[in-house]
Amino acid sequence: MQPTYVRFGPAPVDKPEVAPKAKSNSKDTASVAKHGGDDDSSSGGHKQKGKDDKGRHNGDDDATKSRKKPEDSPKTSSSSATDSVSVTATSTAAPTSPPTGDDKGKGKGKGKGKGKDGGGRHNGDDDATKSRTKVEDSTKTQSSAPTKTSSDDSGKGKGKGKGGGKGRHDGGDEATKSRAKAEDSKTNSKKSSKKGSKDDSKSKPSKKSFITHQSGKTFDADSTKGGGKNGPGYNPSFDVPKLNKGYIQAIPPKASTINNKFSSRVKPRPQLNTEKVRPLSSSSSLLKRDESKNILSLRAAAPFNSAAIDRKKWSVTCDSVHEGDDCKNAIDGNGDTMWHTQWEGSEPAPPHSITVDMKKSYNVNGISMLPRQDGSQNGYIAQHQIFLSKDGKTWGSPVAYGNWYNDWTVKYANFDTQPARFVKLVSLTEANGNPWTSIAELNVFQANDYVPPQASQGAWGPTINFPIIPVAGTVDPNTGRVLVWSSWARDTMSGGPGGLTLTSTWDPATGQVAERQVTETNHDMFCPGISLDGNGQLVVTGGNNAERTSLFDPVQQAWVSGPNMQVARGYQSSATTSTGKVFTIGGSWSGGESFKNGEVYDPKKKTWTLLNKADVQKMLTNDAQGLFRAGPSKNMNWYYTEKKNGDVKTAGQRASDRGVAPDAMCGNAIMFDAVKGKILTHGGTPNYQDSDATTDAHIITVGNPGANVSVAYASEGLFFPRVFHSSVVLPNGNVFITGGQQYAVPFEDSTPQLQPEMYYPDRDGFELMKPNNIVRTYHSIALLLPDGRVFNGGGGLCGGCDTNHFDAQLYTPPYLYDSKGKLATRPKITSVSVSTIKVGGTVTVQTGGAIVQASLVRYGTATHTVNSDQRRIPLTLANAGKNSYSFQVPSDPGVALPGYWMLFVMDKNGVPSVASTIKVTGS
Repeated sequence: MQPTYVRFGPAPVDKPEVAPKAKSNSKDTASVAKHGGDDDSSSGGHKQKGKDDKGRHNGDDDATKSRKKPEDSPKTSSSSATDSVSVTATSTAAPTSPPTGDDKGKGKGKGKGKGKDGGGRHNGDDDATKSRTKVEDSTKTQSSAPTKTSSDDSGKGKGKGKGGGKGRHDGGDEATKSRAKAEDSKTNSKKSSKKGSKDDSKSKPSKKSFITHQSGKTFDADSTKGGGKNGPGYNPSFDVPKLNKGYIQAIPPKASTINNKFSSRVKPRPQLNTEKVRPLSSSSSLLKRDESKNILSLRAAAPFNSAAIDRKKWSVTCDSVHEGDDCKNAIDGNGDTMWHTQWEGSEPAPPHSITVDMKKSYNVNGISMLPRQDGSQNGYIAQHQIFLSKDGKTWGSPVAYGNWYNDWTVKYANFDTQPARFVKLVSLTEANGNPWTSIAELNVFQANDYVPPQASQGAWGPTINFPIIPVAGTVDPNTGRVLVWSSWARDTMSGGPGGLTLTSTWDPATGQVAERQVTETNHDMFCPGISLDGNGQLVVTGGNNAERTSLFDPVQQAWVSGPNMQVARGYQSSATTSTGKVFTIGGSWSGGESFKNGEVYDPKKKTWTLLNKADVQKMLTNDAQGLFRAGPSKNMNWYYTEKKNGDVKTAGQRASDRGVAPDAMCGNAIMFDAVKGKILTHGGTPNYQDSDATTDAHIITVGNPGANVSVAYASEGLFFPRVFHSSVVLPNGNVFITGGQQYAVPFEDSTPQLQPEMYYPDRDGFELMKPNNIVRTYHSIALLLPDGRVFNGGGGLCGGCDTNHFDAQLYTPPYLYDSKGKLATRPKITSVSVSTIKVGGTVTVQTGGAIVQASLVRYGTATHTVNSDQRRIPLTLANAGKNSYSFQVPSDPGVALPGYWMLFVMDKNGVPSVASTIKVTGS
């Protein structure tokens, strides 16, 4: 059993490869994919200039163009049926033919194929691609219906295709056509289709932790988001107690462009590991099944530290079978066969399920599901659940659920390791709304190790599967839903057209995961600044469309365009001020190379005002990345935002009895007690990448604006060195720290830190929590939920790489368990006297029983591991009658920032209630 480690007291003095999104037979002349580089376009993502033929996403090379073309074509053909605002990613994604190696041909197709590569599918912009699109489009209009064909068909249809490929969509072989035609005819009569096909086809200034005072001053204490010209990063932002009007305190902001003594140390931007990412031709063995593991090498992260279990002795059952498409086909090791529910005569509606009996118990930590590989998308699973059982009778709650993206690539459901003999996959909906379910291959993964649960360390799970990689997110204060987004595409941020963002929402109340494509703000919101303004409106700035501002209104549930910023930015810091405005500063790769001083957004006037004296140069670091220097500097500053042109003054250095701490690129910081001005900073590296992380942790106490702050080393520092990690403040003031790497390498899951830790401010100590088995590093996020759990997800977004994490996990902290390890009985808030309160006002709360403490935690926003909005206010309770308590909201709007807050009450055991939402307004 994993021991619980606690450390308190003073510190001593001393890779499955990924399949391409589209066909590409052309050779990339510039194919080392990089996150960054000398970007010539602020809206087009990272334009690449590398010449190594092992990359991809490199500018507008021919391969990229050929990849885009087949993806874009379906959008036109189906545009009449799509809504630009609420269309799911599935409906707007471009169909792409799946890979199937040596296909003998099953069904009818109409494609002409010029692809000459014998095994594959995506051969540049060949006629095969066009023919496949044509077949798909025709099935939409003709709605032909399915007919059964022999599973051992060696090519029984008519083929009009030219081309020498063996792959089933490398032309239009007759068998493919016959099967497609048969299925389409059924669709015509049923107004739905069983088998069709669609595919979806920096040094950057670091985000700082800013603390806002009524004075309008920002204190630059310790930033966490950063990077040089060659790499991205982020820093958190906080608002601190009001001291003098007109000040905001901020923790070191992000980088800016600078040409100084460090410019000679410029290194290339962070780039993808070219051993893991390379253009795949149609003949590539990487597109073929690994028979030894019975899985396909595709483009998502498989369960970590595990292997697929041998399926030879398994048995399988399912709820519905079409003749010839038996359940056993899902575990036969042959991607050319499939399990398919009945689609002739009686067509049972979902849910459909398939259950495997592995004949003995294994420590299971994930499954993979390969959709049918014949070019049809009928039966593709969307909403789903995964259950485990030791006896095949008791199933409990799902260990994973969500919504898989509508394409042919392998889908994973990774989850916390549990012993099980039986695994059940339940399909709740089909991606196109049809009643069928189909699966080509189903695998289960065995973990290499297993740590039994201990309530004192909390617990992980369930996993929520998304159709996109959740790189940025927020909790909607009106609905409690989690809103996340990626970029213009679900799995990459590079090479996009600009002007759109794929988003997804998870509803904790129903478990539903929905999709949406946001085009109405003309903004690719990757690498943005994010803040919740004084009205609770989400303000998203810059990124791939560097000058843009997008606003999400939680009341209207609508995205609208805001005014363009004065300075185009990406990777900037963002913080809400005591007046409810939004301050942003820094930025690097996106929007050109220049010093990017601060500016302020006024939600009432809907204007941005440039503050030229809010000088970004004060927060630069000694990072080896080169021209762009990020904000996680050891130097701390006060930024003034209410003066006409702004201002900046030093607040000292991050130094303790151990000396001056180094710059902490891509570390993390969090304000766990806004009343006392307490901030915990932790982790990071001296350089953005290729650098060892540190265990440094400091408590920064913010005092009077303009004065130097006090700094003390936190306990003995972290247990583990971390970079690209996340932290969340809990209702009781403890800080949950999770994820990260020991050695900073963007886009990789190497040297992961899988065991979280908890910081206890009242005891000045760190304690180890339950280990995780899903890696969270670069491009991951964490958010506190109103029910007191933590949402932790994302990572990757590097296109063709095996570190793309299309999921999030929930972490249940120890305070939600009783002494017996069972979920504790929670106190309840039965009523709150007001839903909106001014700073300094009094609130009365009625509860279902006795409580001993309460707190306000601001709703959070996060991207690139940085949560700029979160902060906690401990409340002083007064007895107002039986189970009735009153408290006063702090009168300083720099402490109690305007906007939405979660109100938690806690019982004598420290168990928190589910939060009630309160809106705080300025004086």
